[in-house]
Amino acid sequence: MLKSTMVYYLILTTIPVAIISGFCIHWYTLQGEANPLKRLEHSRGIYLGFSFQILLFAWLLFQLGHARFSYPLYAIGFSFLGDWFNLQFPIAKKQMEDPVLGGIFSFAIAQVFFLLSFWKLVSWNEIYTGILPYAITGTLLVLPAVIFYFRVYNPNRSKWVMVSAFIYGLVLCFFVSLCINAYFTFGGVWIYLAIGAGFFLLSDAVMGETTINGTRHPKWEFQVPWVTYLIAQSFLLVGFFLVSHTRHLG
Repeated sequence: MLKSTMVYYLILTTIPVAIISGFCIHWYTLQGEANPLKRLEHSRGIYLGFSFQILLFAWLLFQLGHARFSYPLYAIGFSFLGDWFNLQFPIAKKQMEDPVLGGIFSFAIAQVFFLLSFWKLVSWNEIYTGILPYAITGTLLVLPAVIFYFRVYNPNRSKWVMVSAFIYGLVLCFFVSLCINAYFTFGGVWIYLAIGAGFFLLSDAVMGETTINGTRHPKWEFQVPWVTYLIAQSFLLVGFFLVSHTRHLG
């Protein structure tokens, strides 16, 4: 039992650290290129490779957790599809005028599976007791909406992109509030889900202000969202795996 537990923790720590460290090393090699679009051109295949590594990590955890880990695997699968769209490969641009829209739809489906993963672990009545959980959820729905209006919304971009991004943002913020409320309620390994969801929100917030808005293109336009995204996916996968085991779900 002790040996198998050590193997679990080695897998849960070594693989994500290796992926994120690899990305940081790659990021360092881009320091000489200031143009974000040229950075993306050099990095598309590499970033999709990192995304595929996260997908393989999810598949490995699925093999270890079986039915308890099916929804997170589906979520990462649709996230991988969303990454392919967001990286704006030439073939994607031929199929869609704005591939980012395909990315938003893919990640919206991924968020649905993350929500299903969450509700498989806990019920509404377990975490929504008292005023605080509702206040946290309300804040995380209202505040991002205000930020979206002032920092993301661009009337010159496609209305489909703007509306879809706004709705997706609300779904993501709801998921983040669930993870935070669950941690406040249960503590322990739920911290992994809270941290993962927080980094996911940070990643999409930066992407919203830059790529989705379409008028701001800092040097790190793609690197900051990607490294925070890889951290988020890693924490979420580890969190769902550990929580599902601690709650003994079949």
